[in-house]
Amino acid sequence: MASHVRVVPSVTKELSEFTSALKLKDLPRDVIEKTKLCILDALACGLYGSKLPWGELAIQFGQSFGKADEATVFGTNIKIPADLAALVNGTLIQSFEIDDLHKIAVIHPGAEVIPAVLATAEKRILEGEVINGEKVILSVLAGYEVGCRVGVASGALQLKRGFHPSATSGVFGAAAGVAKILDLDKDRTSHSLGIAGTQSAGLMSAQYGAMAKRMNAGRSAQSGVYAGILSQMGFTGITDVLEAEYGGFFTSFADNVRPEDALVNLGCEFEVINVGFKAYACCGSNHTSIDVILELLEQHSGLNAENVNQIIIYTTSTTKKHVGWEYVPSGMTGAQMNLAYAVAVTLTDGECFIDQYHEERIADPTLLNLINKIKIIPVERLDKLGREGRHAIELEVHLKNGSVLRGNRVHARGSSYFPLTDGEVKTKFEKLVKTIFPIDKVEKLKEVILHLEDCSDVRELTKLLQL
Repeated sequence: MASHVRVVPSVTKELSEFTSALKLKDLPRDVIEKTKLCILDALACGLYGSKLPWGELAIQFGQSFGKADEATVFGTNIKIPADLAALVNGTLIQSFEIDDLHKIAVIHPGAEVIPAVLATAEKRILEGEVINGEKVILSVLAGYEVGCRVGVASGALQLKRGFHPSATSGVFGAAAGVAKILDLDKDRTSHSLGIAGTQSAGLMSAQYGAMAKRMNAGRSAQSGVYAGILSQMGFTGITDVLEAEYGGFFTSFADNVRPEDALVNLGCEFEVINVGFKAYACCGSNHTSIDVILELLEQHSGLNAENVNQIIIYTTSTTKKHVGWEYVPSGMTGAQMNLAYAVAVTLTDGECFIDQYHEERIADPTLLNLINKIKIIPVERLDKLGREGRHAIELEVHLKNGSVLRGNRVHARGSSYFPLTDGEVKTKFEKLVKTIFPIDKVEKLKEVILHLEDCSDVRELTKLLQL
């Protein structure tokens, strides 16, 4: 009789072996270039975040707890212990909903991986190690690959349960990146992932207005630092943490996970290629609707907020639950996570970037009046598109003259399906960083990142992240 027992692959072991064996010389050029763009985009977001109110609070927190001058806090002249720097910098990168996104994994890998890698690199340098730009690129890529693959297998399922995947799956990316910067072998890397996994935590209810939502990715980065360094010291972790039947990550955080999805084409195809860069300063689930509104504004010169009678957005049940809730002004986080606000402010301003999100704007009576005219309706036909189509929308603008304007999208501008050009990513970097640094320093930092493999000492980069 044929057996129907399902064999669960050793995902933790295989991801650990992949991480420890990864070499820069074996990587396709486009993978290396994309990794550098991810670093460019993330650091821009972190520098911008350093001057936001919740970013400043995170920095004050880091200073209050740590006195060792180990690692740089972005956009400051401050150095604090490496674990706290990872926490603070991860919070800064995720502080304005404009950092990178892997749509299927539902994580923001830059905020989880890059702060952990850079903080650990600076700590290692103080201990006498030499860390160059190539090592940083390789470690960041390892972290992106592991974190995204854990998310590919489970991220959307976690989201349905109310977990924040950046705070759950994200710890594995941070731990893998730190393991690589520490030169851990496959066994110690496995322990690092096992230590990280038991620190996974983060709730999506933070999205309704809590500053804590910004911190979830930072906690992943911090947990990755703890995991890597503890493993290096000989501390042991759960070596089957991902696939363990009882109390493992997949079985604890989601239902009906297929662990093998994390291993598809491992080492042959790289998930960093599927990471998107945000064109708009809000939750990625809002971006397809923003695209349609901008397209309609371009096509119909007379369209404006005053002549709208009603807007109907048909979407997936996941997007409805995630961003389609009734908008009540409750802080910047809530505005950036809300679909109706994004549509209303885009229709009113003709754009949806950093100027559309500030405290005075999110309770604007004119916007609130327009928001009250927006209906968001989940439909089964869009749910049938699966996880690839979870951002799918069909949008109708009903005008007061009786006419109806329509548009639809499955994938947003900035996603892996419609990626921003390298030039657009660089322009975004410049726009964000020039709010912190003079233009000559902006250009210098950009060039160092884009040629990071030529950097013999990563301190050339980290010094440029300081004021």
